[in-house]
Amino acid sequence: MEEKSEIYYKIRLVILVVIVGLLIATIGWLAGVNGRMNSVEKQVNNEKVAISSLTTAVASLTAKVDDLTLKASRLSSNIKVNLPTLSSTYVSIQSMKYTTILRNAPLTIPSSATLATISSTDIKSFNSILEGTRIYEITEFNGTYNLAYPANFGMTYSIQLVSSPYPDRVMNLVKNLRSIGQPAFEINYANQSGLFVGVFPTYSQAKEYVSSIGSTSIVSIVGTKPQNWLPRKIP
Repeated sequence: MEEKSEIYYKIRLVILVVIVGLLIATIGWLAGVNGRMNSVEKQVNNEKVAISSLTTAVASLTAKVDDLTLKASRLSSNIKVNLPTLSSTYVSIQSMKYTTILRNAPLTIPSSATLATISSTDIKSFNSILEGTRIYEITEFNGTYNLAYPANFGMTYSIQLVSSPYPDRVMNLVKNLRSIGQPAFEINYANQSGLFVGVFPTYSQAKEYVSSIGSTSIVSIVGTKPQNWLPRKIP
């Protein structure tokens, strides 16, 4: 009996030792798992901090982009506002060529305008005048350029080819003459519209121009003959 009791005691002791060992191992495993979980949690927190920092950086960059976009928009608005002021200098920013200036000259001159005509062999000398007005006419004759523009001094002479009560007909003639390089324009009076060619500072120069343009191309367009063309003061 005593031997059996001793054997049972030893068995219980072994079982107890095994159980204690298992408990210790389980505790150790749980501690390891807990440590790994803490490490993972720490990494997750670190990632959250990194993501938060990245989000802040993106927000800051977005704000800078928005600011740059706003500044660009304001600059674009300023440019758009200032662009119309360049219209009066259109001719001056082009190459200063007679054909360019003539092409941009108005087709109609108001009858209320007071015109003066100046002459120069250097077309660039007209630059400052052309920058300040959109009402002008220009004629090249014998290497000299004549520019008529609104002014309170001097006079302007031209050659009247046609007088008609039909402004549209006169305008068509003006366009046809411009297409062949003639400095034609229209002046509308109370009851008549006049078709004119050329601007000159003196009557004698206007009369001389009549002799030089008495070509069949002009006659065929306007339907009148040089002997019927009238050099006169305008407007």
